[in-house]
Amino acid sequence: MTLTKKDLDTKWQMLFRDCKKPESAKAEILKLFSEEPDDKYTWSEQDIYEQMRKIIRKYE
Repeated sequence: MTLTKKDLDTKWQMLFRDCKKPESAKAEILKLFSEEPDDKYTWSEQDIYEQMRKIIRKYE
């Protein structure tokens, strides 16, 4: 699973409601999750969710 800006603005938008710098958080998240790490591994939704929460907390 990978993420796009559209995913962050629609499916995951509720996570950013208390974020003071949502665009910075989104840029960091997209940098990590816009591509799969390699051909043998894909990001799971749980991987993405857990890491997104950690990143967003930095900007709250």
